[in-house]
Amino acid sequence: MKNFVSRRQALQEIALGFGGLACGSMMAEEAVRSFTMKPRKPHFPAKAKNVIFLYTGGGPSTIDMFDPKPLLTKYNGKPAPFEIKGRALNGSQEILASPWVFTKCGQSGREISNLLPHFQKVVDHVTFVRSMTTDRIDHSTAQFTFVTGRGFTGFPTIGSWVTYALGSENQNLPGFVALGEGASIGSRAHSSAWLPPVFTGAQMRPDPKTPVFDIKRPESISAEQQQKLLGMLKELNEEQRRQRPMDQELESRIANYELAAQMQVEALRVADFSQESEATKKLYGIDEKASGPFGKQCLMARRLIESGVRFVQVYGGGGWDTHSNIVGQLPGLCHYIDQGTAALLTDLERRGMLKDTLVVWSGEFGRLPTIEARSAAPGRDHNPYGFGMWMAGAGIKPGLDLGQTDELGYAVAGDKTGHADIHATIQHLLGIDYQKNTYFREGRDESLVGVNPARVLKEILV
Repeated sequence: MKNFVSRRQALQEIALGFGGLACGSMMAEEAVRSFTMKPRKPHFPAKAKNVIFLYTGGGPSTIDMFDPKPLLTKYNGKPAPFEIKGRALNGSQEILASPWVFTKCGQSGREISNLLPHFQKVVDHVTFVRSMTTDRIDHSTAQFTFVTGRGFTGFPTIGSWVTYALGSENQNLPGFVALGEGASIGSRAHSSAWLPPVFTGAQMRPDPKTPVFDIKRPESISAEQQQKLLGMLKELNEEQRRQRPMDQELESRIANYELAAQMQVEALRVADFSQESEATKKLYGIDEKASGPFGKQCLMARRLIESGVRFVQVYGGGGWDTHSNIVGQLPGLCHYIDQGTAALLTDLERRGMLKDTLVVWSGEFGRLPTIEARSAAPGRDHNPYGFGMWMAGAGIKPGLDLGQTDELGYAVAGDKTGHADIHATIQHLLGIDYQKNTYFREGRDESLVGVNPARVLKEILV
């Protein structure tokens, strides 16, 4: 007996077949995207190819560094002319003027504290965002907010989202690298959370012998023995892959093993400064006792970007939480980052790399214009209501200021800028539509910005 199929049934079954093919193709494409760092096209033409994020966790006092407030001198030691809110109830209202001199610098004439003599020379490269605020007043929650877009743990960081969207140009190095320490939230400041682990920031250090722990082949194992071991491991992984084709952890583990093998040569090369000129080494001050460690990290950041790494996060060290003795602490902290920061901008510019490398500097919040408590060596409490950061390089108009804080440097005067605006702007400069850079998780499309209101800061873009 013949079974006749109607035209409608035929079209329906054929359509379902085509849908299955399309679904399979999309799943395969997503799998490639999820577990490799292969470079991917941006959503639209990009101004920036790479990012160096100088993250100075701890709450640097921007009113003592590059946001001078002359009125503080008038009220120094006196009550503030309006209420200043800190973390503590009935907190001190006694104003503390900045103890440091500010100097007009560069063609832009912007005033920079003498705490930053090297930065004074490169200030024309940067654009200040002076209208920053955050809704978090404690370090850990504010740091999570600034690097993940959420004020709590468990979400991917900005470097992870960028590499998830774009991959990396060098398959022998991680696409996202973290240098140094300093965030109170530790390694979670460069974590990929629930994005595939391949997008986690790989911790490296400017040490030519061990830039990554356990990266070198032990001397007790020959190169031939290592290859045999890796071959056997690959066969075992392939067998498990056939049995569990949707195992994300396995896919990430395979990708990480392959990357580790490729890094054995490349990572050692990037961390070896012997090929750098003596002038370059002097520029970064890598032999200086106090500022040398950060200078080395900045030089290595440039070398990583030069080698095709997409996103490098450089930590500005610890100690910036100056609740007391700010006069004794802040000079050393600024000295630690000053030369390396200025050298990085100078070096990138003279090599022609600043035009497509975005450099970002920020902490999670600033410090209040009042003292925290009466003491022989007072300090400043956390200030989430108004603080500054800066950006330079690819797609940024140099020498501008966006927004301002009030006459005491306490709160933003006018339109506010939040972390989501910075996240949207960084992604935009990289050619990423921040609303389309999403990852499907637990029934919804997640993104770096999430449900936070965000806008691209077009007024500071070329």
